[in-house]
Amino acid sequence: MSILRAVTAIGLALALAGCGAPLAYTRFVAKVPYGAAPLPERAHVFLVAGGSDVANFAAEVVAQRELLRTRGLQADEIVCYWAKPTREAFRRDRAQYRRLAAELTDCYPAATAVVREHLARAAARRPPFLYVYVTTHGLSSLLPPDVPKDLLEAPDAAMLDQYALQLAAGPGHGFHPVFLMTARRAGAPADDLVFSPGMLARALQAFPESTPKVVVLQACHAGGFAPALAEVPGLVGLAAARHDRTSFGCDPGPDMTTFGAIYIGLLADRLPDASALPGLDWPALYQQLQAQVAAAEAAQGATPSLPVLLEGAPAQ
Repeated sequence: MSILRAVTAIGLALALAGCGAPLAYTRFVAKVPYGAAPLPERAHVFLVAGGSDVANFAAEVVAQRELLRTRGLQADEIVCYWAKPTREAFRRDRAQYRRLAAELTDCYPAATAVVREHLARAAARRPPFLYVYVTTHGLSSLLPPDVPKDLLEAPDAAMLDQYALQLAAGPGHGFHPVFLMTARRAGAPADDLVFSPGMLARALQAFPESTPKVVVLQACHAGGFAPALAEVPGLVGLAAARHDRTSFGCDPGPDMTTFGAIYIGLLADRLPDASALPGLDWPALYQQLQAQVAAAEAAQGATPSLPVLLEGAPAQ
């Protein structure tokens, strides 16, 4: 099956959904609540749509959950997270949000504290493998360029001046410095506020070394997570862009991001059974993905994003 056909097939399963979803923003937000149930005992697949300004992040999470279910995973093995759209985002991507509505009602809020807590619970349960997919906006620093770092308290500067992925259901929509600093000074740990390389590495290091870990980060500058994740035993995965590059398709209109659509299509072609996920030939998948992303970006006249193969330390 071609990548285009695979992604289209997943999308068609959702195409008629949303007929009953509200057209008005306030009613939509009320009708699609965040999930509040306890984390399922068997959860070991974490799908996170962090941005709140376009629907394509949520679409990638919904498509992957459907794909993994068709490959043998049960509903209680997969958990999802999303950030409710802003009013402007809903206006621009209204049709897509409405199609996705029914699939999002059990997804938890995409907040760093929630994801971190759930990873900690899963680590204590020693799952057969771990899969984390995060699709959102990425930044090389949360520190405003016109604010000298030496004017900030050292803990604030350390929290802000690092690579980060936006989890917009958290304080300050996951990236506004003033709100993040206010929350930290009120007692919130920095690891509950910013989805950073160090936070993610520490969360993953809580899992047994023998647990295979697959991490895929679809975001600008996601390659900035590579050095920290290189210290995590038994880890493999992908980042959508080199530390100094942006990824593409994070705009209103596209069904998925450029990287996300290509990656999900390749996964559909290569994954016979979900249990085989950690054992996929990730370097070969990376080479194929890299070539297809480069071709798509060249066709758009975009600066190459240069995806990164993530590799952790050898498991003991």
